[in-house]
Amino acid sequence: MKRRGFTLIELLVVIAIISLLIAIILPALSGARQSGQSIKCMANLHNVGLALEAYFNVSDGIFPLSQAHGGYVPGTAWLDTLEPHTESKLQYRCPSDQTPNLEHVDPNLRRVTSYGINIYTGPLQHDWFPENPLGLAPFGWRQQTRLFRNPSQVVFAAEIAEKDAGGTPIFPDHFHPEGWLVNPNEGDPYADPQFSLQIWRHNRKANYLYADGHAAHLDFKQTFFIGADGAKVVNQYDPGFPHPKDGWHTP
Repeated sequence: MKRRGFTLIELLVVIAIISLLIAIILPALSGARQSGQSIKCMANLHNVGLALEAYFNVSDGIFPLSQAHGGYVPGTAWLDTLEPHTESKLQYRCPSDQTPNLEHVDPNLRRVTSYGINIYTGPLQHDWFPENPLGLAPFGWRQQTRLFRNPSQVVFAAEIAEKDAGGTPIFPDHFHPEGWLVNPNEGDPYADPQFSLQIWRHNRKANYLYADGHAAHLDFKQTFFIGADGAKVVNQYDPGFPHPKDGWHTP
């Protein structure tokens, strides 16, 4: 008996079904890949948190310095300071970080890490310390975790943005939340947090490390938000928040 081949219509139906299955499967695979990268990034920050706790034990609770205080040269990143205080090698890069200058030939422009330290946890300019707006500590004062009201609610490190507002790749190992005094969605682009932190890297969320050493996967608005009417304010970057208006840093 002669076997009948597929008709053109049958072939088109099969192709349509295969195309539909691909359209369904690919986003799922992409989502799984992104979730895997986020989990690895979170593990990186978890290990940093363990190293931070060990460092506190030998530094009297003083936070490590960032490149802002040691110069833009290899070996001065805060992760380098924490490295000796862990048994595992700290991972400097989030697997989702696509910054083009991670391998820059100029060490002054090379991005040394995907994670930035909150500048509030380093040596502070005299008008950055919010709990003491009148008798302010001098420049060079060293921040200590025990001075925080609630270290579990203060972000120590976060995923820094890949590019600034002008599209230039970012290379420092720290960020400046003291300028975020505007609505993140409606304010001056210069002070917009999305040009300091990579706040939507992992399925519209990001990973954060807190001053008590724990890591969390959060929507940025859970860490910082100013409502349009100013009635609702969340600020987990300023360790003295909330505080009197005269205690705000003035850029």
